[in-house]
Amino acid sequence: MKKNRSLILPIAKVPNIPTQVAGQIIDLIRSGKMKQGDRLPSEEELTRSLGISRISVREAKKLLEAKGYIETRNKRSKFVSVPENGEKSSIEDLVSIDPNKIWELLDVRRILDAEAASIACRCATKREKARLRALCDKTARLRTDDRLPITREEGRLYAEFFDVLVDSAHNSIFSYLRKSVNSILVGAFPFSREKLSTVVGSSMSILSQIRSIMDAVEKNDPDAARKAALAHIDYVEKALRKSLAHPEE
Repeated sequence: MKKNRSLILPIAKVPNIPTQVAGQIIDLIRSGKMKQGDRLPSEEELTRSLGISRISVREAKKLLEAKGYIETRNKRSKFVSVPENGEKSSIEDLVSIDPNKIWELLDVRRILDAEAASIACRCATKREKARLRALCDKTARLRTDDRLPITREEGRLYAEFFDVLVDSAHNSIFSYLRKSVNSILVGAFPFSREKLSTVVGSSMSILSQIRSIMDAVEKNDPDAARKAALAHIDYVEKALRKSLAHPEE
């Protein structure tokens, strides 16, 4: 503990203090000076060592956890971890520090995904409809117990469903607009998946909502498809707000 604490140096008073704190600790982990399983100094120790506020320390820890460099054990204690699949995206960093950004992303989805669902009712081919149905069915086979966390594979299938939905609109300009922000949307999915996993029943509710979108597309009902997509995004917002209102102690 004393060894790790002595490695951490005070931070200059600048606006991006949490990022600097996180960067310093990541450098220590990468250099091997802080190792997998080491306990992170307490909030009080970090505040004193770094010469910064508790708020900045908490934001830095959120950033480190979002990147996968620390993990929580016993609800409070933080331990060094090494990301299995590399660092997470800057979008994940952004929404982890400022969850309000997720509402802006959902507003974008209300426009793009709801309209994609509506247009797909007129333009989707039989092959595209079959692919959408296959994605729904594959997700259903994975979801055997609603008490389990939403898996990475389920998240991938979810993202693919909406990618196919947009492609089914057969509108190159619309697809370009959607794909131009796709990296932002995909970057936010891991944050959303983690938070939604804490809301009981969310995975089955989302699967049911996706099926409603699929049913409307198969029936060539643009109004129903738009309403189903909007209902889904409204549910995601409600569930995320519920999760964020009751964070882990």
